[in-house]
Amino acid sequence: MMDSDQLTRQARAALKTGDKQQARVLSQQALRVDPQNHMAWMTLAVATPSPQAAMDYVQRAYRLQPDDPNVQKGLVWAKRRLAAQPPSPPLVPIATHEKTRKPLPLILLIIIILLGVSVIAYVGWSPFGGDGDMVAAIAVGTVEKTAVSPPITTPIPLSPNPQPIIAPDSTPHPIQPKNIAANGKQNAWATWTTTPTPTNTPTPSPTWQATFLAPQEGALEERPLNIGINEKWIDVDLTHQTLPAYEGDALVYQTLISSGLSPNLTVTGQFRVWLRFEAQTMDGARLGYDYYLENVPYVMYFFEDYALHGTFWHNNFGNPMSHGCVNMETGDAGWIYNWSEMGTVVNVHY
Repeated sequence: MMDSDQLTRQARAALKTGDKQQARVLSQQALRVDPQNHMAWMTLAVATPSPQAAMDYVQRAYRLQPDDPNVQKGLVWAKRRLAAQPPSPPLVPIATHEKTRKPLPLILLIIIILLGVSVIAYVGWSPFGGDGDMVAAIAVGTVEKTAVSPPITTPIPLSPNPQPIIAPDSTPHPIQPKNIAANGKQNAWATWTTTPTPTNTPTPSPTWQATFLAPQEGALEERPLNIGINEKWIDVDLTHQTLPAYEGDALVYQTLISSGLSPNLTVTGQFRVWLRFEAQTMDGARLGYDYYLENVPYVMYFFEDYALHGTFWHNNFGNPMSHGCVNMETGDAGWIYNWSEMGTVVNVHY
């Protein structure tokens, strides 16, 4: 088996011949052997068709070797390439779009107005009652359980003293939608967890920021490019509602989860755990929701207020249930919490 430098040299040779696809494949192989090879990141940046991905790769190389002149030149090149990317076409406002329509004939317009006045007079309408009645109707309704793909059923976990995977409950579980606070705050954050306030543990000093890592290229079942051969990392599969934990390429644990239920979907991407609490109170009132949960166990924040954590208020794992966080059974969350550490990669995808 060739080492990372040999694979990188072959990737650069492929670039010289114009074969960017082969250069990408060889660069990815080099990074799986040695994620610290900054020249492999640089070669992958040149080979990738995405300007944003190229910038991510060059920044990764810069963090590894900031004094390398080639990396410094590459950073300037990536910035220019990103700046030259054509902007997305602006969205056309509805009002502007409507101006292009032909005006209605005067007779038809008069008929529509008369019909509207007749309907209003017959039904009775108040400018203050309609929306409130609609909100009240929604607030007492239930949300149907979202159908998802069947969970993975491979024999798991592989760790000592494993926690068994709980099969999804086939009984429908009505889910009450969010209660809208009196202040009318309906567009709150994607998840109801708030700025961390620990209950049973002292406030730590986080060493990691919630940072998005380079995007994954290639098959999702492969170890991400930025993960070392023996490094611990957590994979969150939103399609199958599972969470496998790996050490390099080796699966060491797997469990069912409940991710965010629409419209509060779980964020996707590659992140690092940046804040941890053995237990924490989650107060949804700060965001305009009627939630207050004390001693939520084994909380691991991986992006802003999105977190992996234990869950004791439902047992419907294998189906989306949360407001954006990744729910696990308490025993499974405890295993992941004790096995992982600050900075562990969390790879979230469909």
